[in-house]
Amino acid sequence: MVGKITKLEKEWDTAHVLNLLEKLRQLSNEGIVKRDKLFEEPIMKFLFANDNDSKIFVHYTKDEIVAKKIFEDGFIFVDSFEKTVEQIINDSVDLTYKHNIRKYYGKYIIVICISNDIYNHYDTELKRLDKHNLQVEQILTEYPSCFNENQDEVFTLSKHYIKGFVNYETGAMEYNPKFNPYFKSPAFDENLNREKSE
Repeated sequence: MVGKITKLEKEWDTAHVLNLLEKLRQLSNEGIVKRDKLFEEPIMKFLFANDNDSKIFVHYTKDEIVAKKIFEDGFIFVDSFEKTVEQIINDSVDLTYKHNIRKYYGKYIIVICISNDIYNHYDTELKRLDKHNLQVEQILTEYPSCFNENQDEVFTLSKHYIKGFVNYETGAMEYNPKFNPYFKSPAFDENLNREKSE
C-alpha cells in the first residue's frame, strides 16, 4: 500500500493524515451503529409469534411510508407473490441467509402471516382445479386483480394478513391493528369460483 501513495498524498503533513484517520474511525463507528437488530429477542418474538399455526413471509422496503400504506391497502404484487417475498421459518441459519439476500431492498421488513388452515384450504382447492399457474395468495384478495401499464396482472393480498413491520437497523416495530391471520373473506371463495368457471 505504501508503494501506491500518490504525489498529492506524499505532500500531506501529519495533521492531514490524522484528520483522515479520524474520518475513517467515524465511518467505522457509524457502521457499528447500523448493525442489524433483527436477531434481538423482541424482534424474533414478533416475527415468529405465529409460527405454530401460520405461514410467515417477509418483504423488504426502503420507506416507512410504503410500509404504512401496506397496512391500509394490503400487499400489492405483480403476477407472482414469491418474486418479492421470502417465506421464513424459525431457524437462525435460514433467516440469516434470506435476510442477507433481501436486506439491500430496504431496512423495513413487512411481516405477512397467513393461517395454515386458510392457506392449506385454498392450496388444496387450487390443486383440485389443476391450475399450476395460480398461487394461493392470488386468491386471498378482496379486490379483483387488474393489469398495469405493462399488462402484468396485479393482485392485492388482504391487509388483514399484514402483521406489521420491523426496522432492522433500529429495532423499531409497528403492529398492524387490523392484523388477523385467520381472516376469511367471502371474496376469496368468489375468486376461487371465478377460476373454476374459466
